[in-house]
Amino acid sequence: MNKELVLSAVDIHCSYGSADASIQVLRGAEIEIKAGEVVAVTGPSGSGKSTLLHALGFLERPDRGKILICGEDGWALGGRKRAALRNRKIGFVFQFHHLLEEFTLKENVMMPSLIAGESKEDAAKKADELLDRVGIIHRASHFPSRVSGGERQRAAIARAIVMKPDIVLADEPTGNLDSGTSTEVEKLIMELAEDGNRSFLLATHSNDLASAVHRRFFLNSGILTEGD
Repeated sequence: MNKELVLSAVDIHCSYGSADASIQVLRGAEIEIKAGEVVAVTGPSGSGKSTLLHALGFLERPDRGKILICGEDGWALGGRKRAALRNRKIGFVFQFHHLLEEFTLKENVMMPSLIAGESKEDAAKKADELLDRVGIIHRASHFPSRVSGGERQRAAIARAIVMKPDIVLADEPTGNLDSGTSTEVEKLIMELAEDGNRSFLLATHSNDLASAVHRRFFLNSGILTEGD
């Protein structure tokens, strides 16, 4: 049976600057991702990998093109409805984890649930379950500054999946980790995709990470192509 199409992007163009001095970052990028797929986008620094993820996650509006998440066109929605779609359907993981330093790891993981209006008790239960799943329940009460880089990134992944999104967009998720910790995070991502039939799109410089996924794309000079 064919798996459900989670993400579809067609003819995505993004540029920066004025009309007189415009820099084309994406030139007609197209990509489809199905449920449970882990897909990597590689390419040189400055090639537009982050811009692609921001466009696909409805964080940065493209100049033109169509992006559907589970059949919904986020850019056709108003700001509030688009934000609600992001919170329900998309998880984000960034290179610099973006955890809130004044909150514990557990409180950071609870945050999306609380924003969605869930009770504190329900949010806490879900956070505990996920922190246990990613192997850092023993660090739940610690602040980000008091744990290792790998533990911070595991907490960021737990926060990204707490709302059970259909797809997680991860920008250099192992970029600041040593090789051993990177391998552990890579394994965790593949396990989470398999366990929850959840899709991941990873922008990465890591050949090891890109080699571990189901499909690989290459972005250079604004052109996105599938394969090595």
